[in-house]
Amino acid sequence: MAELLYAQKFDELEKEAAAARASKEVFANGTWKISQFYFAFERKNRDAQGLWNVTEDALQAWQKAFPSSVTARIAYADFLVDYAWHARGTGYADTVTPEGWRLMKERLSQANKVLVDARKLPEKDPVLYSVALQVALGVGLDKAGYEKLMDEAYAFEPTFWGYDASRAYSLLPRWYGEPGEWEAFAAKAAARPDGLGAEVYARIVMRLVDFHENLFRESKASWPKTKEGIEILKKKYPESVEILSYGALLATCANDNKTAKAYFEELGDRYLEEGKIWPSKESFVHYRKWARTGKW
Repeated sequence: MAELLYAQKFDELEKEAAAARASKEVFANGTWKISQFYFAFERKNRDAQGLWNVTEDALQAWQKAFPSSVTARIAYADFLVDYAWHARGTGYADTVTPEGWRLMKERLSQANKVLVDARKLPEKDPVLYSVALQVALGVGLDKAGYEKLMDEAYAFEPTFWGYDASRAYSLLPRWYGEPGEWEAFAAKAAARPDGLGAEVYARIVMRLVDFHENLFRESKASWPKTKEGIEILKKKYPESVEILSYGALLATCANDNKTAKAYFEELGDRYLEEGKIWPSKESFVHYRKWARTGKW
């Protein structure tokens, strides 16, 4: 998809996005293809400024070529959110320069305007709300505003689990939540009649595990509920090494030796690249040894 963008083959991008939206297809780990479509254009903080400029130029050219395209607008708004955080930097608030704050505010405001225009178009896309939730995090949207946004997102696509993962993230104490708040939200999301049940609870825990040294010791998250969700996910996506790896990691965090051993036995030597799930290859080997022997 990135190659198509930089080659300015916008008609092909439009067809790919339309097909992914219509089919609601997912990959082998349950990730929506339409989400990954937009992820293809993501820039990294480490990228040189020239790469950011080239990407923005290509996205603006896409909008010019297809002025009625919801896809082009969402792609550009998503880019602007990343560009806003790029300006801010990854450090604590007191390390951000005045210019960093100014550019972040300016780019988030621009992203919001692009999304407002996108909402007026006849074609709809579930990722619009995902990007809107990222804007909400950046501007510090109040609780009532977040609830309204989530209600709109659920009404449009109740099983798009990325909404729940994003909202739970915003409820971490490092952002706008109080201790126990994201856990309460996860339970509420799992109880929604038109939602994904325990599956979405597990998705939220998988999203937030990296923000804790040991999630089950440091939060009120439920391992039985998480395990229930992981079992559902394993049955739905039996080829996913990612889901199985998260299961092994979380069972270890929960000190559930029996479940961890079963998951690690199923995993064997399949190890996802460093930083994706496991902190390091050494930690993978260490946790697997505990699962097999019960000794650290």
